[in-house]
Order: sequence, then structure tokens, then C-alpha cells
Amino acid sequence: MIKRAVLFITVLVCWGAFFLHGVEPESEIRLPDANLFFRIEVKDEETGRGIPLVEVVTINKICYITDSAGLVAFYEPELMNRDLYFSFKSHGYEIKKDGFGFTGKTLKTIPGDSCIVEMKRKNIAERLYRITGSGIYKDSVLLGEKSPIEKPLVNAGVLGQDSTLAAIYKDKIFWVWGDTTHARYPLAANFKVTCATSLLPEKGGLDPEIGVNLEYFREKDFVKQMVPLPGSGNPYWLGCLVNVKDENGKECLVAHYSKIKPPLESIGRGLVRFNDEKEVFDEVCKYPITDIVKPNGHPFRVRDNGEEYLYFFAEGVYRTKADYESVKNHETYEAFTFMKKGSRFRASEDIIERKPNGNPEYSWKTNTSPIGEKQMQELVEKGILAKEEKWFGFVDADTGKDVQFAGGSIYWNNYRNRWVMIFNEIFGTSTLGEVWYAEGDTPLGPWYYARKIVTHEKYSFYNVVQHPHFAKEEGRVIFFEGTYTDFISGIEVPTPRYNYNQIMYKLDIGDERCAFPVAVYRAKGADFEYLTSDRISGDKNKAEIAFFALDRAFKDTAPIYESRSEKGTILQREKPGAESNRDFITAFYGLNTDSDETTTTAFLYEYTHRETLERFYSIGEDVPEKDYLRNPEPLCRVWKYPRKFNPWNLFNDSVR
Repeated sequence: MIKRAVLFITVLVCWGAFFLHGVEPESEIRLPDANLFFRIEVKDEETGRGIPLVEVVTINKICYITDSAGLVAFYEPELMNRDLYFSFKSHGYEIKKDGFGFTGKTLKTIPGDSCIVEMKRKNIAERLYRITGSGIYKDSVLLGEKSPIEKPLVNAGVLGQDSTLAAIYKDKIFWVWGDTTHARYPLAANFKVTCATSLLPEKGGLDPEIGVNLEYFREKDFVKQMVPLPGSGNPYWLGCLVNVKDENGKECLVAHYSKIKPPLESIGRGLVRFNDEKEVFDEVCKYPITDIVKPNGHPFRVRDNGEEYLYFFAEGVYRTKADYESVKNHETYEAFTFMKKGSRFRASEDIIERKPNGNPEYSWKTNTSPIGEKQMQELVEKGILAKEEKWFGFVDADTGKDVQFAGGSIYWNNYRNRWVMIFNEIFGTSTLGEVWYAEGDTPLGPWYYARKIVTHEKYSFYNVVQHPHFAKEEGRVIFFEGTYTDFISGIEVPTPRYNYNQIMYKLDIGDERCAFPVAVYRAKGADFEYLTSDRISGDKNKAEIAFFALDRAFKDTAPIYESRSEKGTILQREKPGAESNRDFITAFYGLNTDSDETTTTAFLYEYTHRETLERFYSIGEDVPEKDYLRNPEPLCRVWKYPRKFNPWNLFNDSVR
């Protein structure tokens, strides 16, 4: 996880532990009369929902930040009962400029009065609320509004928290965070893991649209150290939180830990298991610091040919069987790699295992280094690996620009019938503040096209994770969060209260802006067929990726129908008429031929064999032989796939 190194000075962490003892309990809060304030509500013009994290600034630079309900309780003695100009600014939202280019409004600041200001959302995803920290609904409380959460001002003394993990354990959501700050002193913090639980929505918990009621594990007026392992001067971080069954069928909540010394060096690694009686994590085992298996990220389950695996997807991919003994034993972990068995990564051709045709041989291997984007990019830059030989790496579906992956989470999505990834980009329009959406037919992709769903201007929003336990409408509406922080952002003034805390977003993947190109496979049987992943039957290894297209209709799309004739499969834009004796289906949707050309799309043409009249469809890069003639009129536009990697070579039909 990405951390701020300044907090990890070993000796000062010890001092921080001193300040955690003898602190006073949270005092009762007295509130002023709500009619003292002028109420400003900032709303999303599309949804009517209040927008958190909007800067509301006067001409003399007095800055208020909307709370999680989108409210500001404004009171400045010298600025009341007058016309006052406010500017409005927020990541991914905008307000219409006036004739002079100013983005604000003049409001009459009458105590007890109110106004509504609407902003247009540019982000595809919608910001919902802040999950952690103090003053989550501070302005709402000052204005006399009812908060949707039980503790809207302060919860267990927490001011800031870094990086979320979550798992379902004993019918509750079990939450884990890293370093957690307290108001008493900069280093009166918890550096040994913070945890909480909350009820699932179907078990009496809040609707994820409105909030999460966190019940922290506490000690006095602050959170409890949940990994109290030896070494008081070192932070402990957890990763790979997962609930598995032991040999007796009992639930086990386990996680991998790292013991850290400044600036960000891991000096100890191992596995911990939650102890229900002590309400802390106990150490199960240590791993050598040189151990090649270094799982990270958010584990997810994959069922392949009747066997359930846990996948650990971060800088490369590991998998092991989804049981306690396998998770504990690193010798069972397989890395996804093209390296020769037993190899450790180095930038050299002789480590790569290749097929007879020269392509890298991707497979699962124990005791071998995984191959992630970082390693592949190094090999590409040194001319050892061709760019099209990579198995992983994203481009913007609209522009073709490379998108540098910086971690995320993957889960199966019933609505899309695919695997959905929400991930961070590093070195985008901000250093670490962009969030992207992608889909894959298997857990290994093909991961190629992505679409940006959130941006944060000169601010970091790292370690994003989606919450499948909150998904709605069979996965059409998904929820994800990340850590909003000034770390490596370049921002000079951090956002009060929001900084170093978790913010929840919601994404409707039925939105037209999420229209997404998916793989179309060309299968050779009696003739060629053109199929999206949910229609492939039989041996998927024989289906090659021909191009990408849409699997649903949106603006500027053209349905492409597939039918069969005595001459094989036919793709056509016109639906066969009632007089036709041929059955047809909608195979996919392409862009209209008069749509704007982009670097990622190309015309799809029909080719007909001179003698057999067998039809073949291609963007012109893989026509099988010269005896095929091209129809001069293209069918539509589709998206290119310049890679050689086909993930179905590694799975059978039942992967889920």
C-alpha cells in the first residue's frame, strides 16, 4: 500500500503509543442555534443528490467544504445579510461560467435562509459520501438536519485512515484500515491496523447509497491496535484479507502482513488470523523476507472446472485453492507467468518460455516469479518482449492512450456476465487520482480497453476497491471507495477533514457512457462464427479474438446480425426479412460507418472466398489468404485488438 513515509519514523511511533494512554472520553458537543447559519446546498443537476467535497469560496478566500450531504453552514459575522459572491469547485463537477468566465453565484446570506446551487457532473461515477474521519456530516448537524449515520461528527476519535480492506465474516462486513490518526498529537496514531464491523444491508445495515455505520474495535476513546505483534517501533500493514474455511469447516478471517521500517521497506512478512475471543489478529506463521510469493491486493474467488481458487491480483497474479491450509502454505501458490519454472525475474530473453510459433508460453507455475505490467514494460523497453506479446496493459477505449495500471480490484458481475475491474492510473492527469473501469471475459481478461470514470485534479485517490456486497440490480449499480489524500499529489493546501480518508462512489454500468467494447471471437467449425464470450460453446481454445465490439445498443451504434446460409455464416446490418428461411441473432453492435474515426477503431469488412464463397470478416489485418475478395463497403466500425494473448487458452467453459 502507498503510505506517507514521514509518519513512519520508528522512534516517534513509540512516542505515539505513550499518548494513547490516559486520554479523556469524548466530550458532549454543544451546538449553536441552526438559525444562525445561511444554508447552502450544492446538488448534482442530474440526480438531485447533494455533492460532497465542493469548495465554496468567497472573494476574500474564505473556504468552506460541503459535507457528505452537500451542505455548507455558512456564518461569518461581517458577511451576513448581504449579497455575497461564492465560487464553486469540485473534482469531476463543474458550474456554468458567466460572461466573464467566473464559476460562481451571488447569494443573499440571510441567517436561517437557504439556497440551492446545481453543478454538472463530468465524472461518470457519482460521489456519495465520506466513510471515515471527523465531521462527516458536520454542516448538516449545524443546520439541524438528521444525519443518515449514527456518528456524524466523530467515531472512536478517528481523524484519518489509510487504505481499506473488506470481507464478509460471520454475516457482517469486516473492515480493515492502515495507519489511523488521532486528534491528541500527530503521532498519537494507530500504526498497527484498525478494524471495524458493519451490518450488511440485507441484515439491517444502511443502504450503501446513504452511508455505513462503522462499529470500531476500541480501546478507551480511540481505536484498538488489531495486530499487536512484537516491534513497537514499526508499523504493520495488512493485505489480502479473506474469509476461508479451515479443516473443520470453521470460518477463518486471515490476512498477509508486512512489518515496515522507514521509508517503505518491508522487514517482516507473515500470515495473521482473527481471534474472536481476544478481538485481535494472531500471528499464524512467518515467511522469509526473500520468499518469492508476495501476494497483495484484494483476493477474489474463481471457480474453474469445479475447483475454487483465490486470485491475488496486484503486481502480477497469484492463485491458490480457496481453503485455509492452501492460503497458509506459500508452496501451493501458483504465479501466472511466461518465465521458465523456478526462474526469478530479470530482464533477459533466456528466462522466457516460448511456444513453437515464438509466442510467450503463459501458464501457472509454482516457485516462479509472476509477470505483471511493470515487468512486461521493462522487457518491452529493452526490446526483449514485443508490445503485442503482453498479456496485460490498458489503453483508453476512446483515444488509444496507454493507461498505466496502479492497482485495483476485480469481481464477477452478474449484470455484465463478465469480470469487472475498477483500478487506479498512475501518472495520468493527476499523479494518482484517476479511476478507470474495465471488463474481462475471464479473470485474466483480455484486459485491454478501459474507460475513465473518476478524476481528481492534483489530488491522490489511491487503493480503490469495489464492494460486491453492496452491488444492486444484479450488479448494474456498483460501489467503490478509495483513499483521498494529498500524498504525492502536488497540492499545497490539503482538503480539511476529507484529507487522508475514504470516499465512496457509485457507478451505474448501464449508463451509456459505460458502453464498453468487448471481445468478439472468431471460431472455426464447419465455417467461421463470430461470437461474444457468453455464446461460445465447446472448446474455447479454438476461438481466437478477431476484434472488439459492443454487446448492447447505444447512440451511433449499428446492430450486426448473424445468420447461416449454405455458404456459411453471414454478418449483415439489415435484419433478414420474414420471407427469409434463415434464422438470425444479433451478434454484436458496431459503430456506424459515418462515426468519427479514432485510433482505436477500424472498418470491419466482409471477405468472400473466390471458389467456396465462404465469408470471412476482418479489419484487414488477418485475412487468411489471397483468394478472399473484399467487399468495398464496410459493415461498421469495431475496435482493434493488437495482442496475441487469448485468455481462453488457460480456462475451460465453466470459469466463473
